[in-house]
Amino acid sequence: MLKWHEHYYVSEDVRNPEKIRNRLDENKAVPGIYLLTLSDHRDHLMELVPALMLKQGWIRENCPLIFGMAAGKEDAMELTSQILKEIYEKTGAFDVEDYLKNR
Repeated sequence: MLKWHEHYYVSEDVRNPEKIRNRLDENKAVPGIYLLTLSDHRDHLMELVPALMLKQGWIRENCPLIFGMAAGKEDAMELTSQILKEIYEKTGAFDVEDYLKNR
């Protein structure tokens, strides 16, 4: 089962985010959707993961917390920028994981 943040971000270009989330939870393919996740790499703040990658068992089983959904790569990068700006404006730092815990 995928781990979703209770109040995950959804870009304006995503239509029917709950339907998409349900399809992803059911391990169905959802082309064109990108997910924002926490990063396992200590030098990265987050990862942009094409939802189609979740069809690969290892990636699905090890997918970190999902906290954002976007329609396409450009939209995902824009959403990432908005989230980081919000985090920095509210905390003065870029600690994504800590910010999400308190959101």
